Amino acid sequence: MGDTKQLAQTYTVLNDTQYDAGRFLIERLALEPGMRVLDVGCGPGNLTAYLADLVGERGMVVGIDPSSERIALAKETAMAGYKNLSFHVGQAEDLAQFDTASFDVVYCNSTLHWVADQPRALREFGRVLAPGGRLGVSGQSGDFVAAHQSIKAEVLAREPYQNYDHNIAGEPRFLQQREMGELLDSAGFAGRSFTTNKIFKSTKDGAEMVDWLASSSSGKTYGGVPVEMRDRARGRWWWSGISWRARREGE
Repeated sequence: MGDTKQLAQTYTVLNDTQYDAGRFLIERLALEPGMRVLDVGCGPGNLTAYLADLVGERGMVVGIDPSSERIALAKETAMAGYKNLSFHVGQAEDLAQFDTASFDVVYCNSTLHWVADQPRALREFGRVLAPGGRLGVSGQSGDFVAAHQSIKAEVLAREPYQNYDHNIAGEPRFLQQREMGELLDSAGFAGRSFTTNKIFKSTKDGAEMVDWLASSSSGKTYGGVPVEMRDRARGRWWWSGISWRARREGE
């Protein structure tokens, strides 16, 4: 039901949306040479390698991800040629493998909405950050409903997909700005700023869009739908997307 090597490889081909959002966040963190950076939810590591370029040889970057498939791919590709870069399997809620105050920056791009215990993750971010450290988090806002979320809900509510437990894969929890502020307060973060970055994802067709959603969610897009039924669901999702777009454009 979870991630696969194929999904991880697909993500590296189709992940321009997350990559662009990640670069947008990195620019606002104003990284400097020599900084120590933790990339939480690093995936296959292409943005983590970019971070390593920014902090230089005097700096250090560590990427963690719960997917062993994506960490294996990161070690195979993104880590090549870097002495200041490493990757480990790990979760945002449990950073026990890292000492307190061991990073200058914690970077979490398009990841927090998949974290089961978000308050604990924010507390862990605060623990591993050195005094005066910087935290950068990006992701879909809970103040808005994305088109693909509406389409997904529509398809999975149909027969026979509604007969499966879709929470088994873990549903994303998109935070509203108010909720994020409350979590930051509880975790001890003081100053902060919020920026809305409007993102438009385009693909050559509906099928490629579904492939991107599945790869970016590490296989969670289909919920509890069995593997042998996913091609059928994929087709339904594609046509629902076309229908939904036509209805919206006709309004």
